[in-house]
Amino acid sequence: MIAGPRTIASFPDWARSERTLVEIHAADEPDAILKSFCDRVVYVGGGPPVWKAYAHLIRHWDVTRLPYDGDADRYFDPNWLFAG
Repeated sequence: MIAGPRTIASFPDWARSERTLVEIHAADEPDAILKSFCDRVVYVGGGPPVWKAYAHLIRHWDVTRLPYDGDADRYFDPNWLFAG
């Protein structure tokens, strides 16, 4: 999984032993990051800044919708589904 620092930090220790976690940053070039894993399935985690940067490279989106009617601090732009 590639994700921003906060998402990577949120992984508990038990989940780290079975996964390759790669911390990405805004200065990183998405194409270059994914080329280094061309022989693997890569999951992109994080929030809107990460999704926006990688949207044009993602072939499959797993979007979970939760019943919620309050304020939110994250959003998903449906246009990202068609970026690739």
